Amino acid sequence: MTIKYNLLIAATLFATSSAMAGDFSLGAGAVFNESPYKGYNENTTAVPLISYEGDRFYVRQTTGGWILWKDAKNELSLTASWMPLHFDPDDNDDHQMKQLDERKASAFLGGAYYRHESWGSLKVAVSGDATDESGGVVGEVSYFRPIRMERLTLTPSVGVFYSDESYNDYYYGVSGSESRRSGLDQYTAGDSWTPYVGLAAKYQLTQKLYLNASAVYTVLPDDVKNSPMIDRDDSFALMTGLTWRF
Repeated sequence: MTIKYNLLIAATLFATSSAMAGDFSLGAGAVFNESPYKGYNENTTAVPLISYEGDRFYVRQTTGGWILWKDAKNELSLTASWMPLHFDPDDNDDHQMKQLDERKASAFLGGAYYRHESWGSLKVAVSGDATDESGGVVGEVSYFRPIRMERLTLTPSVGVFYSDESYNDYYYGVSGSESRRSGLDQYTAGDSWTPYVGLAAKYQLTQKLYLNASAVYTVLPDDVKNSPMIDRDDSFALMTGLTWRF
């Protein structure tokens, strides 16, 4: 199974759509994810759903944050994120892709800044690979705006992810030895900007039980889609689940 950036964005939106001070929610869901890698079929996977918002600490799915400064409009935090991006050749159906090396998931450390206004919220984040799998640096600039109704909250979003050369080359590059084994062309990826649009929804079923969903569509940049490991120009993820608010 390969989990890509669009799933991470979907998970972030999932948590953000229900984020209120003092909130703790726990649940389970399922993810439908289209992998851009050759040889992967469409994946559906069970995932835990976790969200906590405290005065000094938060958990937003795969990211935990220690809040350094916060007021009515600003939030600055140090972050630790688990990036479940990986490539396992044993799970691939393509003969050439099976000859490639494994790309492992990794943990990232960094920081995030949020600016909240009446017209929506801006997020700027940057982090680096703390486990030195890729040795890369990633960043994000995004906008989202929760629209609250009686029982339903909709959160549309738009943004762009940045990935440096080290990160992209680890996940999308093909080394000389891999090329000789697989027959795929040797490829070195550069840095890239990946735009996306997303929509999260939260519906209150009872006082404590919520139905959640989020969908994200990304357009793959040239340095990704030109890789011989990739066979598409875009990617899509849908996450749904039930959470219990404590």
